[in-house]
Amino acid sequence: MTVARLPARRSRNCPSTVAATIAACLTLAIAPLSARAQSLASADFGTYSDGALVGQNGWQQWRTETTSPLTVSAGRVAWPGGATTNNQDAFLPFPSDVVQPASGTTVLNFDMTLSVDAPSASNPSYFAALNTNNTSSTSGNFQNARIVAQTQGTGYVFGTRVNGQSGYPWSFGTQELTIGQDYALRAEINMVAGNANDFINLYVGPDFDNLSLYTTAGYGSGSVNDPSFGSIVLSQFGTASVIEAGVSVGSISVTQVVPEPSTIAMAGVGLAAAAAGLRRRMRQG
Repeated sequence: MTVARLPARRSRNCPSTVAATIAACLTLAIAPLSARAQSLASADFGTYSDGALVGQNGWQQWRTETTSPLTVSAGRVAWPGGATTNNQDAFLPFPSDVVQPASGTTVLNFDMTLSVDAPSASNPSYFAALNTNNTSSTSGNFQNARIVAQTQGTGYVFGTRVNGQSGYPWSFGTQELTIGQDYALRAEINMVAGNANDFINLYVGPDFDNLSLYTTAGYGSGSVNDPSFGSIVLSQFGTASVIEAGVSVGSISVTQVVPEPSTIAMAGVGLAAAAAGLRRRMRQG
């Protein structure tokens, strides 16, 4: 007796396998993009020699004042504060200036480990900032992403602003911090396309793995020009009415957050492979 051979049965798993592959690829496509940090300038003073800061590892003098030179001692750069005149400032340049994006957002992380030993009682002067460009020229080279420390209660609070224009006012945290205690400080600078859109999220914590949002500074009102960024500045600027704080800095750096290649591209490869597999199975069936 001849037994008729039945046609080969198409695998019941084929459609579900393809569907699962496509679902996995779509999940990748909508997942948040990963990112990496590109270092623009960095200084760990624990690796520096004791002595003048200017001349070590790329640090240069900013402006012409040379009084009370910034000095590295026992792995830190510190100054007492309270000065009513401008003493020596120093800057560490980026390889190139970071300019405003034509679209989207550029994010810089301006990080420090420091203690504040003598906060300003009122109207504080910035002790750290980012210059507009990476040269020693003072023409058009303004101080942006300014950081200050102001007395509050028995301690102090940090404050920040996008730049020195009135349209970008100071914003201070409310949590009172302890004088002389080390903190990790991050100014997350968000350069958003379009004028008057920039803002800074200021984070504080015991270390960079345990930061909490402290305050946010952004646009207020009036006319402003959004900044570019080209170098780190440590500043001992002070006048009779704008008083510098006394700080001790252990490290300082700026990194640019750079998105990794889109996971959508990887998902596209997976989708193409799944579609090709489906076509082969359909022809074989």
